[in-house]
Amino acid sequence: MPFKALKVLRFELMLKWEEWFSFGAENEGEAFPLLQELYIHDCPKLTQRLPSHLPSLAKLEITKCPLLVSSLLMFPAICQLNLTHCNEVLLKELPTRIQVLKVGGFDALDSQANIMMGPSSSLQELEVSGCSSFVSLSKGDLASTLKSLIIRNCGILELPMYPIFSFLKKLYLYDIYDSLKSVPLDLFPNLCDIYIFGCRNLESLTVSEEHRHDLMTLQIQIIDCPCFVSFPKGGLRAPNLALLWVWNCGNLRSLPDKMHVFLPSLEELQIVHCLEVESFPEGGLPSNLKSITISDCDNLVAGRMRWGLQKLPFLKSLFICGERGDAKSFPEVGLLPTNLTALQIKNFPIMKSLDKKGLQHLASLEELRIYDCPMLKYMPEEGLPASISVLLINNCPLLKKQRHKKKGKEWLKIAHVHLIKMDDELIE
Repeated sequence: MPFKALKVLRFELMLKWEEWFSFGAENEGEAFPLLQELYIHDCPKLTQRLPSHLPSLAKLEITKCPLLVSSLLMFPAICQLNLTHCNEVLLKELPTRIQVLKVGGFDALDSQANIMMGPSSSLQELEVSGCSSFVSLSKGDLASTLKSLIIRNCGILELPMYPIFSFLKKLYLYDIYDSLKSVPLDLFPNLCDIYIFGCRNLESLTVSEEHRHDLMTLQIQIIDCPCFVSFPKGGLRAPNLALLWVWNCGNLRSLPDKMHVFLPSLEELQIVHCLEVESFPEGGLPSNLKSITISDCDNLVAGRMRWGLQKLPFLKSLFICGERGDAKSFPEVGLLPTNLTALQIKNFPIMKSLDKKGLQHLASLEELRIYDCPMLKYMPEEGLPASISVLLINNCPLLKKQRHKKKGKEWLKIAHVHLIKMDDELIE
């Protein structure tokens, strides 16, 4: 019984390998009885079939083997299959027990390839990447068991206008660089997680008038989508949404309408490098927020006194970055809520001092981080709140000059802080 205990077998860079010779008909059924994982990478001349009897094989990964045409139906236990830059013939017949399928680099792949499986399949996760001609998801293609769909680096993608995604829980769209202009959220009634990265022509998330019902979504991340301009008209009805990130969307002008009503469970909000956003929607922010990050949004930061942070009873962490205005002192009186425990300030280029009146009421503040404030020279006259135990300062040269003057005026104001670091150097 050859290789009777082997569980993982890997072949890589066998550039002249053409055929996998079996042990003979009398022994082939006994070889590799416990093999669970098989990896074949960069074997460009391999043409003949794989061993026909691998009863324990659960994971098969084939990469850059363009001539291999072996049938995959002979592996009864396989549940995870990765095929990248291979012969498209391998996709024509797939075992129905596959739960995770990843395919990539099939330039000729079209919607008729049997990658979506049929109604009898067990497919739970599907990833398609680097398929420039992958056009559409045809009706009836998706398995009812599918929970996660990842489409990455595909030139053309068209979403059908009928609900074939009713069982889907996670949707990942990465670098769809041509036709995708909108994502109709009503196609995904049970979707929990939405990740959209680098879709350069994406303009909007939409919901049709006849499907204005609550979405099940828990997380939405929209990152590096320069043409993205709008959320669903009338608001994003997602009562379970806990996390919303919008990064590097330079044309976005406003966040979802009626956030305080339609997003009651929102706990984490990050708005990063969205220069056209000037204010939060009418009605303010959801009251359940615990963490807010506003970075490189000069217009939004300039209107920070209108944010209404005092109305957020659960807010614990606040990160503010990017104020190109005339703020010489920060934070302003009445800006920060008393329940704040962590505050990060970054890139206030002309700020000279921390405002004692804006900080003195923060009896719960434990951690203060200050970054890239080159003119900052003074701490509050009464010192920092006694509750602060961690103070991190980076790239604040005027404060750094005083770090060795432990008896200096500014040092005495922070001497009670348990942990102090300046430019990653621990100050003892």
